[in-house]
Amino acid sequence: MTPIRKVFSRAALFTALALALQLSHAADRKIVILQALTGTAAFVGVPASEGMKFAADELNAKNFLGAGDKIVFEVADSASARPQAMAAVTRYAADPSVLFILGPTTAPESIPSASVANDAKIGMKAMTNAVALLAAGHWGFISAQQPAITMPQLGDYAVDVAKVKSCATIRFTDNEAYVDLERMFVEHTEKRGMKFVDRTGIKQADSDFSAIATRIVAAKPDCVMLFTLGPSAANLAIQLKQAGLPANVKLIGQTGLSSPQLVTIGGAAVEGLVFNSDWTPGGNTPAAQAFAAAYKAKTGKDADNWAALGYSYMTVVATAIKAASPNPTREKIRDALAKTKDVPVVVGTGKYSYVDRIPTYGSVFLMVKDGKFVPAPQ
Repeated sequence: MTPIRKVFSRAALFTALALALQLSHAADRKIVILQALTGTAAFVGVPASEGMKFAADELNAKNFLGAGDKIVFEVADSASARPQAMAAVTRYAADPSVLFILGPTTAPESIPSASVANDAKIGMKAMTNAVALLAAGHWGFISAQQPAITMPQLGDYAVDVAKVKSCATIRFTDNEAYVDLERMFVEHTEKRGMKFVDRTGIKQADSDFSAIATRIVAAKPDCVMLFTLGPSAANLAIQLKQAGLPANVKLIGQTGLSSPQLVTIGGAAVEGLVFNSDWTPGGNTPAAQAFAAAYKAKTGKDADNWAALGYSYMTVVATAIKAASPNPTREKIRDALAKTKDVPVVVGTGKYSYVDRIPTYGSVFLMVKDGKFVPAPQ
């Protein structure tokens, strides 16, 4: 063997040994994806979990964690129910291999579950924006931007762009996040001169809104603000139009409406409806557009708001695990997550940060046009 060949052989041997040593230390980093796969919030939890799984697979393919480490996940169903969510957090917290819980989905599930996670000392990042969750202790994180950030943006849009002066509001009363959204919107816009002719509370399971619709139409508002989820908003829009709501009365909502069900259920009744959103269909940045294309190629479905959020939230948690490496623990991951700053995501304006466990990432405005979500007038 020539000296040159000996050198290359030794180099190849050293490379192989280094790779073998690296792989011998490779580890699985387990995350539980706890989402509402059934029940009233399944239309959020199912696509969110799909986005989370897609992100984990993509990050692993890129060796994102390094050293051959992989994100592994177990998917669990909270069933949109508080007892099931709390039981799941208790069960997974008792498993020392679980480093983090990504979920639950809604505020009613997440707020009591955060107390369980805090007692068990395991990090939990819920889909909700309900800041009441944070009071349980520093192991719980919210994922969506809180109303104090988004409602002034929505209020300014209603006043400055939509040019409305009097509104009626409809909010969920059995979901604290939506109570906060409505209250903060009203507080902000009243200071800017908006009048409120009706403020109504409904339950998430309600479906007959005929009396509410008749009363609101009689109050003659310039707009109706919908602080509900997409299916409820669609039914409200249909019954408002059936009650005689004039075509020039604007329907405006918030990120909870970012679901295909708004259009599939609402049909013509939701045409022209405007809402603030986390996600622009098809993506509004090169990274978001790449995600949208890859997601469609793999799943055969267009990424909706919840899939994009799930993808982004998994990316944020994976970044915290990487920062906590080479020996991540629950505590190290929690501390790293609290320091999250400008992590690239596909929602909002493309950068995700935490300050005191309050996330920021920017908003976009969409409207329903010809049965699709498109950028709203600015």
